[in-house]
Amino acid sequence: MAKYSVYVFCDDCGDVHPMGISIELKDGPADKASIGDTYAGKELPRQIAQLMNNITYCPKSGEPILQRNNDQVFLVPIG
Repeated sequence: MAKYSVYVFCDDCGDVHPMGISIELKDGPADKASIGDTYAGKELPRQIAQLMNNITYCPKSGEPILQRNNDQVFLVPIG
């Protein structure tokens, strides 16, 4: 299984921020890719579906980010 860091697009500042979460997937992307692209036409793995409820805070504005758009949540391989 490969390990991934999870990043989200911030609608507030327009940047991409780390969620501070890493997950292991056996069918994840080889390079940075959105969840929407990676799992198009497939059911989301349970650990990804669960993290979609996690709130991240924008380091620039301090506002909470709850990104529900699968095309705006990114998996980035670690290592």
